[in-house]
Amino acid sequence: MRNLDLVILDLDGTLYSSTATTLGAVERAVRELNERHDIGVEVPSDERILGGVGSTREEFTTKVFPELPPAYHDEMDGLIWHWERELVDRGLGSLFPGAVDVLGELNSDGYRLAIATNAGSGYMNHILDCFDIRRYFADVRCAGEEGTSHKGELIERILAALDVLPTRAAMVGDRDSDVEAALRTGTWAIGCTWGFGTEGELAGAHRLLGSFRKLPELLNEWP
Repeated sequence: MRNLDLVILDLDGTLYSSTATTLGAVERAVRELNERHDIGVEVPSDERILGGVGSTREEFTTKVFPELPPAYHDEMDGLIWHWERELVDRGLGSLFPGAVDVLGELNSDGYRLAIATNAGSGYMNHILDCFDIRRYFADVRCAGEEGTSHKGELIERILAALDVLPTRAAMVGDRDSDVEAALRTGTWAIGCTWGFGTEGELAGAHRLLGSFRKLPELLNEWP
């Protein structure tokens, strides 16, 4: 007998491997912004760029470009999203190994699946449709569309929409914001170490998982 009914997945760093597209998009966005306005914004380090993944779009720009004048924030955000979409379409991004098989297996095992991401709606929908995985999910929600500032709000809305008790749901993510959101809402927290977060960052999770392919086994043996 299953002890969980719902599995909520983060997107970047959990389901989708966005390192190549994110780094490439930021580099191209900086170059284009500099050319447009004849300014000298420097491309941030890879560490700083990837450290911002998992934030809302507004937070990402502020974290990655702390010295960029606010007047350029919206334009930079728009350019990054434009280039992310271009690079995804060119095939630079990918789902993590085994993701599609695992999603199908979880559906077959009777789990309902949902997405909770701090990304914008255009980005989330593009990834879901580009990789043809929307069909696996009973609900998909993002901060850009819901207007939320904390992922816990997304989880609460998913639980309410699907009529699932928090104790019957698990949040799977790679950042401390995923763990915090799960703990805040009373859902179980599964930290995935194949993404952007370190084991130290995910220390508050109820379980740590090192491979997407092992997710069904972990869920079926829960708790």
